[in-house]
Amino acid sequence: MGPRLRERLLSYFESEEMALRAIADEDMNDLRAAIGERHAIATVRAARGLRYGVSPESFLATDEAERIYRTILNRIAEHANTAYAIMRISTLFPSGSPELIKEMRSVSLRAMDLRRRLGDVRDLLRRIKPLRRRGAQRIKGRAIAARSPEELAMARSMGFDRLLDIHLAESPGELRDIASGYDHVIVLSDPGVPLPGVEIAEQLDIWYIAPEAVLSFYTENRDALEAAMELAAVLEERGIEHFEDLSKLRNALRRLFDDEDQSDISRIDDLLKRLPAAVDSALAQANTELRKRIETSSVTLGGPDLLRALGRGDMIRDVFETQMHGIFKSVISEARARVAADLNLKGEAIWLEEIIPEEIKYPLEINHRALRQLEIELRRRREAEGLRRKREIAGSLANMDGLTANLIKKLIQLDFLYAIGDFAISCGLTMPELIHDPGIGFRDGRHLFIQNPEPVSYSLGACGIREYTEKAAILSGVNSGGKTSLLELMAQIAILAHMGLPVPASECRISIFDELYFFAKSSGTLSAGAFESTMRKLSALATEKRKLVLADELEAITEPGASARIIASILDMVQENGSVALFVSHLADEIRRFSRTAVRVDGIEAEGLDERNNLILSRSPRYNHLARSTPELILDRLVRTTEGKERTFYEALLTRFRNTQSRSEKITGNCARLQIDS
Repeated sequence: MGPRLRERLLSYFESEEMALRAIADEDMNDLRAAIGERHAIATVRAARGLRYGVSPESFLATDEAERIYRTILNRIAEHANTAYAIMRISTLFPSGSPELIKEMRSVSLRAMDLRRRLGDVRDLLRRIKPLRRRGAQRIKGRAIAARSPEELAMARSMGFDRLLDIHLAESPGELRDIASGYDHVIVLSDPGVPLPGVEIAEQLDIWYIAPEAVLSFYTENRDALEAAMELAAVLEERGIEHFEDLSKLRNALRRLFDDEDQSDISRIDDLLKRLPAAVDSALAQANTELRKRIETSSVTLGGPDLLRALGRGDMIRDVFETQMHGIFKSVISEARARVAADLNLKGEAIWLEEIIPEEIKYPLEINHRALRQLEIELRRRREAEGLRRKREIAGSLANMDGLTANLIKKLIQLDFLYAIGDFAISCGLTMPELIHDPGIGFRDGRHLFIQNPEPVSYSLGACGIREYTEKAAILSGVNSGGKTSLLELMAQIAILAHMGLPVPASECRISIFDELYFFAKSSGTLSAGAFESTMRKLSALATEKRKLVLADELEAITEPGASARIIASILDMVQENGSVALFVSHLADEIRRFSRTAVRVDGIEAEGLDERNNLILSRSPRYNHLARSTPELILDRLVRTTEGKERTFYEALLTRFRNTQSRSEKITGNCARLQIDS
């Protein structure tokens, strides 16, 4: 590790011990935060390799083997639900270390058991994300009042000024002025006189003074926490995991997120929102009703009333108020009742006597001062009730940050196991049996990247799948018959097995190899420089390490005669140093001619043509069988579909092909008998 990377780790984790623990624990989220995702993955891979004495890159000896490995990783990552699991999957690598393979096999078995017991919980896992922790926003409508400069300095030193307005109020008058501008004021010591909207602080904990600072962390992460609570309950119910103090956290979060628990506060909020409009509407209806009633009414003045009216000008108003009082009282009562019913008022209904006063005047008017006073009172009640509730919940959550963080971390880390288990079960994978003697064999193998693949069975070496024990073979067969797919399948099985993971087969037995060589098919004959480069890669096969070598039509590296000699030499070398090899080639006869050792030739045979003249294929190779070539089958199709001289021409060519095939099969049988005799 370079000095810059080391410095970044120490800066984030604050000590070398904590940094090393994070690497050993493969804490990908923290490592990514410290040094970035790419460096985090590389560091964990290197540390695991160091622990088991292997290099993460050593098993995959060719670029094509590396490509297949990367494709497998991407396929496994499709089953991950969290960024953490994707990163952990990226740290996996195949190796020839029995100890590392054993450890990962244990992980795989646990993963499959977990997936079976949990069932489908992908939706929950996708919602669980690392907890966000942003600074709490400033709280409006609430303030702190300090009675002395010392209290003011103390409040600021505790950081309250980052959340609330803080004022110095050395007298009750100053405190009253401050309270008039806020819904709620917390005074740090007794002012000596009770004031509306002012509360004496009982303690100075953050959850008491500004509970929002505690609660904002939980509300911001609500979806992740609700999913975590649900998943944790499933894990406990199925006996997979137990979480300490989870019930306390669950109850506190249920209260925090429960809208019904906030019904009183919601009612007050609704009142504040609808109150002015409800009063305006009721008063408009009252004035309309009052006008109708007055227009159909009359005022009667008796003789004494007329005499008094002549003596006093305002006497007529007195008479009017006396005779119209009943109408006004009825209309105003109806207006108050309408507001109370519309807003579902409780004790607040008493305020309507001031807001809609019983006055003999037209039009009726709202007492806006009384309305403002009610709004102030409602806001204070809402703040007081909300603050009480927030304090109760924040007090129960105040010391649960660590518990919450550990819960989320544990569940996120669980997704790594779940992803491996889901990959294994959804793809129908099984754990391979590890054997001592060099070999690889499987039944019902299924190519991971072909949709609805036909199951294939094959073996090399004394692995017990079939009676044939040759460690090296040439695979012949028709074009598009599945030879390349079989090579890729064998590479997939080998890579997964050496990662300690299950493989795509109903049964598999495989030895541990030190290296995997995969040589892909080349397009055309290579140039001199490319030929030299390929030969340098092939020279690595001469080492004593146990290798699995898979090569697809290697004859394309140079002209056929030279290619056959090179391939024969490689097969001899492989059989002599205890490695295993399968070469796809159309030069089986030539290779066998130049080989010092008995070479088995297997074939993926086209069984013929169907009624539509399409190839009938069996994808599993036949042992000790040189398969018919594509040209022969094309000639067969031409014989079937032509007539006359043209057909005679094709029949002659086909006869030559079949005579050659018969001689080759005799040679193949003799070689097989020689192998058995030796």
